[in-house]
Amino acid sequence: MEVIDYKNSIVNLSNSILKYFGLNPFHSTLKEIDELLEKNKYQNVVLFLCDGLGSKNLEAYLEKNDFLLKNKLKNITSVFPPTTTAATTSVLTGKTPSEHNWCGWDMYFKDTDETISLYLNRVKEKMELPKVDLSKRDYMKYESIVDLINKNTSSKAYYAYPFDSSNPCKNLDEVIIRVTTLCHQDERKFIYAYIENPDKLMHEYGLDSDIVKEEVKIINKKLEMLATSLDNTLILLIADHGLVETKYINLKQDYNDIYNMLQRTTSIEARASGVKLKDNVQKEEFEKLFNSYFKNDFILLPVDKVLEMNLFGNMKSKYLIDTIGDYLIVATGTLSINYDDTSPIFKANHAGITKDELLVPLIVIDCNNKN
Repeated sequence: MEVIDYKNSIVNLSNSILKYFGLNPFHSTLKEIDELLEKNKYQNVVLFLCDGLGSKNLEAYLEKNDFLLKNKLKNITSVFPPTTTAATTSVLTGKTPSEHNWCGWDMYFKDTDETISLYLNRVKEKMELPKVDLSKRDYMKYESIVDLINKNTSSKAYYAYPFDSSNPCKNLDEVIIRVTTLCHQDERKFIYAYIENPDKLMHEYGLDSDIVKEEVKIINKKLEMLATSLDNTLILLIADHGLVETKYINLKQDYNDIYNMLQRTTSIEARASGVKLKDNVQKEEFEKLFNSYFKNDFILLPVDKVLEMNLFGNMKSKYLIDTIGDYLIVATGTLSINYDDTSPIFKANHAGITKDELLVPLIVIDCNNKN
């Protein structure tokens, strides 16, 4: 089983950015990035996050002399679970999932006895509004590194992504236009740029799709063109996670004996699923039954073991404990879990603990060096 390296991860990269802009980091930083930033004193630092473009996926779609691979410094790890909700929030905050509490797509809230799909702000599967809006939960609020730079330094920080209410970027071309415009402004700045592909396409079409391959080549070409147009700029490119081809099991339909042991729907992710047992179910009985089916496809971790391993980071968050329940079912193979027949089915997915999902590239492009 692969483990997260929280000293060589996307969290540490964000902390290097905080350090460069004169702020105290929350965690250790990446020495190579610190030295490069300090040596060259770039006016512009641009962090691109390409959703789903894990190291294995990047290498599958590009030739070794293509621009992005040629500028790859090394592999770093995502966070756990390696999924957009947890990982992009970690990049944006410089904190681990157990600190910022955005631990996966679906989180269970004990006070209202609801499992909420966080990005949708809806009750899982029912798509109803939650009893307590996420905006009212203080422990789900956070300051991004963009906010921190703007609030506490003389430098500026900006977003180039779809969720900026004042300047939403709907696609790759709009992201690049915004980055280009901002980089030509005479000020010291940080830009967080988010690209929703190839993740979105991989989910729909699978990893071997020509559509996905072509999209990655387009990203490679357009970022190369961007880099040649800029000066006094460091472009950093990472992913939040990689993806693997997957098939789904449906607990309600196919494993009704396990389904009937559960008190509520699964939480977190399809490849990292928190489960809570009914009060009358013996843990030993559940473990024996589950492992009889899935010992080659998942690892079954009691909640105490999850905390001991510091999978989500070393903060012992009560909200994480509530969300996990009794066990965390973590994918080590190609299967994903659906509680019933109401959740989406993807051709490729992520959030498991395989190398292909956890390892992401750290690409470093010095726009002062046009070679």
